Amino acid sequence: MPVREVSRVHDRARSERRIPQRLAAELSRPDESVPKEMTFTENVSPRGLRLTTMQRWQPGTRVVLTFPQNGIRSEGRIVYCQRVESGNFALGLELPWQVQRWQMLW
Repeated sequence: MPVREVSRVHDRARSERRIPQRLAAELSRPDESVPKEMTFTENVSPRGLRLTTMQRWQPGTRVVLTFPQNGIRSEGRIVYCQRVESGNFALGLELPWQVQRWQMLW
């Protein structure tokens, strides 16, 4: 995906209302080529969420996100990956869920 397109998607996502929400989640690749990582969300929006991870991920990568507390699982795409002060990375994930599905997480 061209950098320009990633930036445009990232900017659009930021303009949406974000709800601070800390939820336990498991992040992995659909092909299971990397180990699953337990992590937490920082916030959610109608199109996706932001979470922290210990490893760097490439924008455009397809991922699987599972919420163990209720078994909700969805495939999504990494929109951005930024290093944060802790040395970890913040990921923006675009998920193909409808807004109503977020309510099932709370």
